[in-house]
Amino acid sequence: MTNSSDAPVGGEVGGRFHELQAELAPRRRAPYRLTDEISIAPVTRGQLLALRRTHNDDEQMAVVLGDQYDAVEALFAERPLDEWYAFQKDLYAHLFGQGSSELPGGSQGS
Repeated sequence: MTNSSDAPVGGEVGGRFHELQAELAPRRRAPYRLTDEISIAPVTRGQLLALRRTHNDDEQMAVVLGDQYDAVEALFAERPLDEWYAFQKDLYAHLFGQGSSELPGGSQGS
């Protein structure tokens, strides 16, 4: 009998979970490559839950960008605002699907 202390690190196990991962792999979204140095990983369930707890667009963007937040902010800090809006729209379309910014609850800035 296997107990929780015998479970593989990272929660990767066989069974249906493994099968679902294999089924999704061919169509899983790739990271969003903004520059050679900035790559934004696909959104995780944890990030999605954090998005639900946010109260404004800036907080949402920080959650979505994760560890790339500071690099992205530095890149766009002195750029024209329309470039920032175009980036947001493109990023959200890549991560969540085309038209996601128009859905109820979508980012107002995107």
